[in-house]
Amino acid sequence: MGRSNEDEPVMYVPAMSVFLNRWFAAYEQARVAREAEGGYLFPFKNGYFVTVADAVRELGLDPFDPDWERIGWDWVCPRDSEAWRRLKVKREIAL
Repeated sequence: MGRSNEDEPVMYVPAMSVFLNRWFAAYEQARVAREAEGGYLFPFKNGYFVTVADAVRELGLDPFDPDWERIGWDWVCPRDSEAWRRLKVKREIAL
């Protein structure tokens, strides 16, 4: 489901472990949790996690970039593919 391409940038770094990340085995569970409680949904290996704005900064990204709202704060199944591409480029630059 969604984007699980090995060519994509890594969306979890060890510095994010200090934040409260909610971990899920299934995308649907992560999506529902993100919609209910907010946050940013990302893939990680064979699972998913939802995290907070401060953790997004650890990726070298601005958590208040308008493109997050455009993609629905969902990296896995973004609502707007162009906004997702812009964020992806910013993440690649940050690497």
